[in-house]
Amino acid sequence: MSKFFRLCSCEFTKIMKKKSTKVMLIILVVSLFASAGIAALTKKMYSITDEIYSTMDYKENIRAEIESEKAELANESLDEASKNTIQARIDTLQLALDNDINIYTSYWKADVLLKDIVTNKINVYNYKSMGAEELAEKEQAIVDTKIEMLKNDDFTKYINLQKDELKQKLDIGSINEQEYNDELSVLNLKEKYEIGKIYNSEDSWKQILLDETKVLKQNVRSGIDITTGKVLTEEGLQKAEDTIKMNEYRLEHNMSPFVTGMTSVGETRKIYNYMVGSLTMMVLAVMMIIIAGSSISSEVSKGTIKFWSFIPNKRWKILFSKLFIDTTILVITTILVTLLSTVVGNIFFGSGASGAYLYVSGGTVHQINYIAYAILYNLAMAIDIFMFLLLAFMLSTVTRNTAAAVGISIAAYLGGSTIMQILNMFVKSDWVKFIPFNNLSLADRIFTNDVSYSASSMISSLLGNISVGFSLAVLGVCAVIMIVTMFDSFRKRDIV
Repeated sequence: MSKFFRLCSCEFTKIMKKKSTKVMLIILVVSLFASAGIAALTKKMYSITDEIYSTMDYKENIRAEIESEKAELANESLDEASKNTIQARIDTLQLALDNDINIYTSYWKADVLLKDIVTNKINVYNYKSMGAEELAEKEQAIVDTKIEMLKNDDFTKYINLQKDELKQKLDIGSINEQEYNDELSVLNLKEKYEIGKIYNSEDSWKQILLDETKVLKQNVRSGIDITTGKVLTEEGLQKAEDTIKMNEYRLEHNMSPFVTGMTSVGETRKIYNYMVGSLTMMVLAVMMIIIAGSSISSEVSKGTIKFWSFIPNKRWKILFSKLFIDTTILVITTILVTLLSTVVGNIFFGSGASGAYLYVSGGTVHQINYIAYAILYNLAMAIDIFMFLLLAFMLSTVTRNTAAAVGISIAAYLGGSTIMQILNMFVKSDWVKFIPFNNLSLADRIFTNDVSYSASSMISSLLGNISVGFSLAVLGVCAVIMIVTMFDSFRKRDIV
């Protein structure tokens, strides 16, 4: 065992002395700060955009819309119903203008105007056209109530009005009790956390979560994914139920699950976390491919491999020590880079801005602190890197050509996923699932809860709905084939 560790120590020393390793390590560190700079610059750009948007004269835009609607109303070929609809929109736009309501933002007053009052106004005009004055008066009374609610900025009354309308639907049988309870629970969340009470771009994620929760409740209730029309499997139903619990947990603890804007430090930190993970892991992958791709071939080209024949070690131990050290460097570097990226992120964006990872176990929502989650996520990403490390190592052993080993491996790493995406678009056969490239990106399938449910479903769909266990089995077989090939080649071929 001591001889093996001496081999490992010797190999590690040689790797760290290489200029290419030192250069890549420097690039790795620089990429951390580059990611922080890009995130900060992106935040600045979004802030400028938000500032421009906030200073836009929305009233002028509303006036322009009113003039456009009036011009349309002047068209004599319009039927009575169309004229009523246009006149209702004109009245609604004028109401927004008179009450300083920005209809181009997402908050409750804009919703009341654009979704409720305009519909009520259309009904008023249609009833009058039919001579149903009594019905028109009742509809106008509803409009007046909603206008008063807007003027008094009464968010609570708005929620209660929605609850009353929901109860009426239940009473007349247009919805069943389960539908009523689901929609009522969504309204209660909206009221409790005052979602949409004021327009705030930093809190737009809350409305997204609320809308998603409403859809998921419908999916669970019907057993069908309404976005795709497909019947949900037992796993899909469980995923939907867990997502509902996590959404409610996020609302309760004010935890944004995904990037919705760049106006807050927390959202900028999420951009940094994403960019630093992608950039540093790509640099790390290239570094490990270079190290593995030159492990045997460089010694052949330099002639130093002949010294291995003079030491009392079996060939498999020599090769295994190299593979062991390469893998160890990958794991340790992944952990160290993750910790360093956290430090850099805390320096630029604060320690409280990174957030935690949520998951459901036993029907209860649990948290994983950001550092632990980041390490686990990056180690899962390192599985991909390990596969290309093995590819480079095998090619280096078989071809004994560093350029070929490194070039082919880097090309496969950078272009493999793109080729598979194109292939998956045109080929729907099951055999495609067995292609190794289709079984990478494990991290995004293991940790699915830091993105929206729809994004998670899209990722799963793009990857062919392949299970993590299946992917690990396929990659495991590929790893065994490459390891057997490299050991067989190294054992049989002359190393002198």
